[in-house]
Amino acid sequence: MDMSILIFPALISGVNTGMDAALIKLKEEFSRLVASLDVEDHYKSFYAVPTHDGSPHIELVDGRFHYVVTERGTEFERIEDLSADDVLYLLCEGVTQHMASAYELKNRIEGIDGRSVRFPYHERLMHELNPDWGKRTKEKHEAILVQYPFSHGPSVPL
Repeated sequence: MDMSILIFPALISGVNTGMDAALIKLKEEFSRLVASLDVEDHYKSFYAVPTHDGSPHIELVDGRFHYVVTERGTEFERIEDLSADDVLYLLCEGVTQHMASAYELKNRIEGIDGRSVRFPYHERLMHELNPDWGKRTKEKHEAILVQYPFSHGPSVPL
């Protein structure tokens, strides 16, 4: 079943509140950003209702976005009070993180920490979508590496 049809049940039933317009605009921008990415369509989906399969959905509460992840009826993550840019960053981060993991698997170097391949590729993908997001992703990776350094030394150039 194509879940993209179910993302805006209020619109399908003909009810359109002012809040739906913000979600539609966000969905359109997300779709524009990920359209050219070489990844399965499932990763390009935008949900405004829970799917309970581990996919994030976006809620609009009092004019601010919430990024929510649920699986089998249990809420695992909720990040509240987000701007549209923050939501787009989180959604695109998930898509590009999947792409970077697939890239690392295809280009695995035995005995080398896979993050040394995955992190730079992930940063590059995010930078191509939005240079500020590339910097943000790099800073996130650097913070991870301070706490959990590469097991083999510095990163491998791509």
